Amino acid sequence: MVEISTKLLPPDVVAHLCVENWKLTGAMRKAIDILPDADGRRLTGQLNFSIRQLSMLVDKLGFKLVEFDGEAFHTGLAASADNAEDYAEDVKLVVVKTLEPTVMADMKIIRLGRVLVEPVDSGKE
Repeated sequence: MVEISTKLLPPDVVAHLCVENWKLTGAMRKAIDILPDADGRRLTGQLNFSIRQLSMLVDKLGFKLVEFDGEAFHTGLAASADNAEDYAEDVKLVVVKTLEPTVMADMKIIRLGRVLVEPVDSGKE
């Protein structure tokens, strides 16, 4: 792995860039869904290629993006829940949507993720 000066590329800046790219990718996927099939297929191919390239670069830097969709929410989860205060403390919660992934490097949290939760037995699918 190439050693990068943290003065030139601080980990929090790289983490922020990773999260913004992740959000942009999600927005692109939603936009592709409303395009005609031919345009959607072409852009999906381009997006998938870009995702693979960016994933390789992120891996080379030693970063990992973690999503929590479907996981039980608890105090040890490396994400904060934007809507956890909507529920009583004794209610078991599950992550229904990752708003921002957690960014990790060397098993350390660089940037805490953000999620939305709902009760485990809410019946929504």
